[in-house]
Amino acid sequence: MSDAVRSVVIDKRFCGPKSSGNGGYSAGLFARAIDGPAAVKLMKPPPFDTPIELRKLESGFEAVTGDAVIASIEPAVVRVDPPAMPSDADVAAAHDDFLKTIGDAHLIPYCFVCGTKRASGDGLRIFSGAAPDSPVNADFWTPAADLAGDDGLVRPEFLWAALDCPTAYALRVGDRMTLLGRLAVEITRRPAPGERLIAAAWRTGEEGRKHYSSSVLLDENREIIAASNALWIELNDPALIARIKSENV
Repeated sequence: MSDAVRSVVIDKRFCGPKSSGNGGYSAGLFARAIDGPAAVKLMKPPPFDTPIELRKLESGFEAVTGDAVIASIEPAVVRVDPPAMPSDADVAAAHDDFLKTIGDAHLIPYCFVCGTKRASGDGLRIFSGAAPDSPVNADFWTPAADLAGDDGLVRPEFLWAALDCPTAYALRVGDRMTLLGRLAVEITRRPAPGERLIAAAWRTGEEGRKHYSSSVLLDENREIIAASNALWIELNDPALIARIKSENV
């Protein structure tokens, strides 16, 4: 790990809920400490505008601010077994389904990735609704120029972000609230801004309050360029749920 990634700072632009960093984006920043596929377990909401130190452990790293451990980071193996992917027409229908079924009722409408109240060019606006007659949730995504790194390709943390939110909607748990617990990502090719991608996700299982899903980013040839395995935790604390909802109107 280079000195450049010994600590990271999350800008408020990259929020999930209004008060903390988007889980996928934050995990992607933390994962810069690892060469190759990585898994990030989120333990606390990632704070804004605060240096978060990436400390070396025997088996990986931990993201720390003060006495608080925000996340653990370790090498991972990502395995996906995608169902049949929807056609372009069905991806467009899935986008429309998201706006129709979620739209103004979005629980976290300012999320950097999927927020319906984020302007084009500000948020990613990946609206991964349910594709017709399919277990897949999907939407098109064309990365903007400001998401590129010095090499001209989309920075990894934005690919992590794009893989994240679709895995939540693919759970199809209705208005039950879940929070990202763990995300493992493998990136095989970083795209250039302007490439037309598809972000697609599907449910893979559940165990009590734990819900599992996976996602892929497909390029214009419908080849997988990045993939993820996600764990979401269903909230069961009414006070916490009420607080999150009240803070995100």
